[in-house]
Amino acid sequence: MKNAIPRAWTRLALPSAGPAALALLTAVALTSGCGGTPAPASSPQAAATSSAPSTGAPGPAASSPAATPELFGTEFQAAPEHDWSKGGPPPFEGVLRGWLTDVDEGGVAEYRPIRFTQSGGEDGHFDGPEEGDVTRYAAPIAEDVLFLADSGCDGSSQTYDKATNLGTERCTRQTLIDNVKEAASLAGVEGLYRPALITTENGRITKVVEIFWQGGG
Repeated sequence: MKNAIPRAWTRLALPSAGPAALALLTAVALTSGCGGTPAPASSPQAAATSSAPSTGAPGPAASSPAATPELFGTEFQAAPEHDWSKGGPPPFEGVLRGWLTDVDEGGVAEYRPIRFTQSGGEDGHFDGPEEGDVTRYAAPIAEDVLFLADSGCDGSSQTYDKATNLGTERCTRQTLIDNVKEAASLAGVEGLYRPALITTENGRITKVVEIFWQGGG
């Protein structure tokens, strides 16, 4: 076919003793050097911050558009908060598993999230949002977009990596646009839209990699 746990320190309890005994114990601790043995109060914090790079590292990655969803994920990717009833659809910044469903004359494409639904064994198909759901995105296709097709630029051959199920043949921006327009003109035909990983950066679609599967769309 989509992290540091502070350590708890144990306190040693001394049996109750009179003032003289306590003074003697204090003097012994100061002169013998044993007073440095218990870890200072700041040690647990130091231990916790020593692992901070591993907990802090995901910060930049979270805002990076490079994260790749599961090819055959069974859930729609979460949509950024947006009031779909106002204005045009926004771009989806990052990598969306989706369908390109239309392209206007200015090269602005509409695209929707998809999920994979199994129908028994390894059979299944990709689904878009239910009818009436207005979740969709729009962004211009970059002039230098990287488009990798899974069935050749003319759709007549298999050009995908069998290990990843991702298209490998680089085709032109115009081929991508023509393919989307053809599919849009025959909307409603099952399996017509090509599932793909759609990368949007800085408001432009910069990469489209088709996902191969035997069912088609």
